[in-house]
Amino acid sequence: MKAKSITIAGKPLSRFYQLPLEKGSRVLRLAVLEQIASAFSVGKKPEPLAITSLSFNQGLLTVTVKLEGEEARVYIAVAYDNLLVSCSVDTDETYLGRYAYLTLCTMMRSGYCNFQEYYWPECFALGNKRSGYVNVVKKPGGITITLKKKFSGLFRPGDDLPDVTERTVVPRERLSGKNVIARLAPVSIGYCFANTDLQKFHSNHYPFLIPYVFAATAYLKTVKSFKRFVLNPHDVDGISLSPQQEELNSICFAMKEIAAIRFNANAHLPEKVAETDKLNDANQLALLKLWNKALPLLMQQRFTHYFYTYGMRNVTGKPVMRDMKLVEFSMEVPVLSFVLKDEGDYYELELKIKVKGKLLHLNTDQSGLFLVCDSANPYLWYLLEAEMDYKLVWFFSKVNFKVQVIKGYYREFFEGFVERVEKWYEVKRG
Repeated sequence: MKAKSITIAGKPLSRFYQLPLEKGSRVLRLAVLEQIASAFSVGKKPEPLAITSLSFNQGLLTVTVKLEGEEARVYIAVAYDNLLVSCSVDTDETYLGRYAYLTLCTMMRSGYCNFQEYYWPECFALGNKRSGYVNVVKKPGGITITLKKKFSGLFRPGDDLPDVTERTVVPRERLSGKNVIARLAPVSIGYCFANTDLQKFHSNHYPFLIPYVFAATAYLKTVKSFKRFVLNPHDVDGISLSPQQEELNSICFAMKEIAAIRFNANAHLPEKVAETDKLNDANQLALLKLWNKALPLLMQQRFTHYFYTYGMRNVTGKPVMRDMKLVEFSMEVPVLSFVLKDEGDYYELELKIKVKGKLLHLNTDQSGLFLVCDSANPYLWYLLEAEMDYKLVWFFSKVNFKVQVIKGYYREFFEGFVERVEKWYEVKRG
């Protein structure tokens, strides 16, 4: 991506010194800076260099610093793969000056600095201090830059996108013969959809099913009280189970074994991160296959509930009545499609999901990963049929189901993604 023709302190952006960022990120490492600075006479690091103010205009971060009684302004522009730096005193495209070097060192107290918060390519029009895409608010001690509500899904070059390769449908098992509803007894079992918000820090499991034991009311019409979650086969001793419930219990136990999300104990090691991500992806796919096996069996159960768990630690002991919400499941298959709109300076790609031709109005606050529901009817859930489906739904659910892409970098960084999506889903252009 080419930098805009902006002149700062009499120097165009083309005369800013370029520092390489860590691949795939906006991170500058202190070791990289020091290696480059060793070629210049930047002097010894004094004590201390003070950053007196920060400002952010037209995509450029200005850091005002004071060093030994002298004041200078260091200008930083964050590009796709490099950091552009200049200064009101020194530094040009061939020379990294003392003020720029010491300012960056001060910003890297932990050995690195992530400039992602200042990375807003094409978001500022020349001659216009305000951006149509982001809000810039100066606060004591720093700057807050946030997306405007309309652009909550703004894509920037380098942002992660779902991997769209080959869409493989997971076979959905169907029961032969009549759909026989399980008979009830005063004490019986039902099945709970255990879900949580995967974007929250406390969330530590994928959606899974767990049986529960309950006591029915006198006429066996409703649940009078919940006795316990069924965590192992012995928890249903003395309760008469149908063959379908025996099979469903086995599926539930298998789900719980792999539902926990694995985290990176050594997040700084790329190979460990990749290993953990691979295991999580494998468990997700295995869970989707188990959900497909369970779905027709769930259709035969008298009671199925939804439980927002706030984490696996709460799936134990006795279910709390107020937390258990009656839900139903459907065998109908949700169909994904997309709409690509030309909005002038940017394109917008919107995800839509239909069931039997009827549009579902999805809720970003109620994502079930493998399952979706209409916001107007949150107690009827539909199971997605392919791994690619749920990965796309999960990605779009985090951005209100719409992604905006500025035209200046659409062709280079996003058009290929749309073309891959179009191989498997309908993409309407409007």
